Amino acid sequence: MGANSTEVAYGFGQMGSIFHVSGDDAITADTSSYNSADAVTHDVVPLGAVFVSITFIEDSVFESSNGLVAANVKHYPSTEGTSAGIDSNGGLVTDTVVFPKGLTIYGRWTQIDLNSGKCIAYIGY
Repeated sequence: MGANSTEVAYGFGQMGSIFHVSGDDAITADTSSYNSADAVTHDVVPLGAVFVSITFIEDSVFESSNGLVAANVKHYPSTEGTSAGIDSNGGLVTDTVVFPKGLTIYGRWTQIDLNSGKCIAYIGY
């Protein structure tokens, strides 16, 4: 067996995490091109990174506008836009959807903003 795979680490949120509480400013990822130096010097979320999973610490609801912004609305639930390919609601997360405490969701998001609750957002590429 070889060394640990950075591909796995990047894909499963092992690049760090952010604790987010409702009422705080939205947390955002800068999806500009990745540069290895950015992983060390960039504040909070390295350039090119996204949030790859979200674990809810309390029952939580996203803000209705820009609360959960998917890197691609055709693949991941979002408060922005819809895709009929996700589910009968088009993958749209409204401010009436409650994500229960203890739930972890996986995807690729560029912004998270809670209307209520607390979560941990994991960073990956």
